[in-house]
Amino acid sequence: MPQLVNRRRSGWAVLAVGALVASLFAVGAGPAVALDEDSKPNSVAATSACVGDANDDMMFSDVAEGHIFWGDISCLAYYGVTIGYGDGTFRPGADVSNGEMVRFMERAAAAGGADAEAVVGDFAETGSDPVHRGDMALLIARLLVEATSEESPVNVKNNDDGTFTVEGVDGDDWDFFADSRRLQNRVSDSAASALYELGVANGTGMGDFSPEASVSRGEMAAFITRALAHTTARPEGVTIQSDGPGEVIVSVRDANFQPVAKAALDVFSASADMVGEAFNEDGSCYKPRLTGVGGNAEVCEIDALDTVTGLSGDYDPGAIDVDVEAGGTTVWAWTGESGDEVEDGGEGLASINLTEPSPVTAANAKVTNDLAEDATRAHFGSTVTVTIQLVGAAPARADAGPPDDGASYTVIMRRVSETDVETSLAVPDVTDDNASVKTTQVLKVDASGKATFTITASDPDPTDRNNPPGDDTVTPAVPDKTDRVHVEYEVTPVADGPAVATGMGSSGTETITFSDERAVLARVSVKPATAFLTRPISGSANNVVTVTVVDQYGGPVRGHLVRLQSTYDPADAGSSTFPVARRTDSSGSVRIGYTYTGPSSTERIMAKTASDDTADATLTDIPGLPASFNWVEPAAGPDIEYGAVVAADFERNTLVIDGNAVIHLVIYDDNDQFAFVVGQDAMGLDIEAPTSMAAFEEALAADMENLLNPDRVKVSSYDPADAGDIARFVLDVVPDPGA
Repeated sequence: MPQLVNRRRSGWAVLAVGALVASLFAVGAGPAVALDEDSKPNSVAATSACVGDANDDMMFSDVAEGHIFWGDISCLAYYGVTIGYGDGTFRPGADVSNGEMVRFMERAAAAGGADAEAVVGDFAETGSDPVHRGDMALLIARLLVEATSEESPVNVKNNDDGTFTVEGVDGDDWDFFADSRRLQNRVSDSAASALYELGVANGTGMGDFSPEASVSRGEMAAFITRALAHTTARPEGVTIQSDGPGEVIVSVRDANFQPVAKAALDVFSASADMVGEAFNEDGSCYKPRLTGVGGNAEVCEIDALDTVTGLSGDYDPGAIDVDVEAGGTTVWAWTGESGDEVEDGGEGLASINLTEPSPVTAANAKVTNDLAEDATRAHFGSTVTVTIQLVGAAPARADAGPPDDGASYTVIMRRVSETDVETSLAVPDVTDDNASVKTTQVLKVDASGKATFTITASDPDPTDRNNPPGDDTVTPAVPDKTDRVHVEYEVTPVADGPAVATGMGSSGTETITFSDERAVLARVSVKPATAFLTRPISGSANNVVTVTVVDQYGGPVRGHLVRLQSTYDPADAGSSTFPVARRTDSSGSVRIGYTYTGPSSTERIMAKTASDDTADATLTDIPGLPASFNWVEPAAGPDIEYGAVVAADFERNTLVIDGNAVIHLVIYDDNDQFAFVVGQDAMGLDIEAPTSMAAFEEALAADMENLLNPDRVKVSSYDPADAGDIARFVLDVVPDPGA
């Protein structure tokens, strides 16, 4: 059974510090301007006490829905802090009297789990004199001292000298209101400053707090509701709020608004465009449209595997995948007894639609340069731009912003110059000992997690123009000569910043060679128009590839004769017929079509230099990796054991899985189930964690370039003839070497 937690200092809500979604108006007249224009509240609550039922209109006759304090007044009435007057009015413009203030604070203390006596014990319980803003701040600061603790996201403390502080806020960044410092003692002034830091009081404009001004009942409502956001006060039952991009907090409270511990929670989600299909006509869940959140395996039912609330009465499921293109992701949460199931179309479930994805946490830095593809040299005078980009964890490696304290990188560059050396000589090691120039700089990444620097070099001997080519027709051969400048860059994190990743084509140390050597054929690439085609059932099938030939600078080689060859896996499984040799155009490329006959297989296609354009031309290898192309066979199902994913088309929801003897073509949709392998149990069996289709695709896409060690997928219950079939796809992610 859920366990009620009722402690004097019960401010244990698991709430991340962020922007309070509450009234944008200052408590008091005029614009809210702090004394220090560069200052801003550092400890605003991430969530609110005014959520769910606490937002219902309490129907005060003199508080219309458009009133500046309508939401605060309704929220205050929900928690029983006020009942208004007997004639059905609230009188938001009337001053708060001393007696009213004591009653307001006693009831607010009860809602926030604080000791009322500690808050108002030395205040007179009666009196019709108006309460001043300074007194109001003092009482609310006391309330927050009682309602928060070391376990709270923000802890308000009362020091030995009576002053108030917000834990974690620098004392140098504290005094906000000039008139408060001038007109109040240190204790009362610190209370006003604390409320500013907490986003409870914004001041009355021009850097003033106006501590001697009276407080209206509407202003009082705003003060107290903003303060309750820092306590455990939440509406009765289950509520759900966003406490940051892609994140939620689920809270369970009893009838007295106190935390309920060990309450079983069922949390699930669907993309916003699928919300209309989330429930069946009979009110039950349509489970194929729903995804469990926070490891929830069985959606829409309370069972023994469901998560439970902590002592705070809250549950944080962690980052949630947000489908931005679908208009967001809707998250539902509810509680009940074991065996209860969702009925009535989700009536009574708490829900929220998230539209902003959670920020990617930086795990590594990726260092890349903009040298042309396949280039091994750069021309003298050209500029190479190197980019340092923070990225998230494997497998996605999505771009990430900087940590809270930023991230910086030391960039060391070393230069070695050579004149009139043979072009065939290998690039020498660049070290501190042989470098003619060594420079060091520190770069800080910007708000997008990126920093750049440039590299260029001039010809150390420009008088020889381009060194003339040698003559390899004589004996001994005369080699080509060149001038070269080798620039090595080395990128390392400052202090404990994210380390440089070694995978994903990223390297923290690399040498760029600038030269004036003449351009020569250096490399070829073969790119099929598509990664896979269905094998011919009878006869042959056609395929087209583009062959591109470049020089050592990455520039095109025009008019070069090339012809195709291929091999197969399994060996000799198929047969391709290639045309005669073709010449590259001005872009260094040529499209070549050919025919294939045979079963499903992976074909490796290579381009060769041809001596002429006849079918029996002499062929010579050109440096470059062969292209991998898949002739596939539609999977028959029902099960495919783990096979490497050798190709994918996420727009068409198709995977190509190498099943050893057969290359399977598998089609999936959002009606299917998806999971990750997250480990193995004591018996060596896979432990699977459910995930969304979007996360499944993202993990696969991040690793599709890892041809030597691709991810593996297992498919079960697959029926290609049944569009309504629910298949299960389990992804076994290969570890990222740069992790």
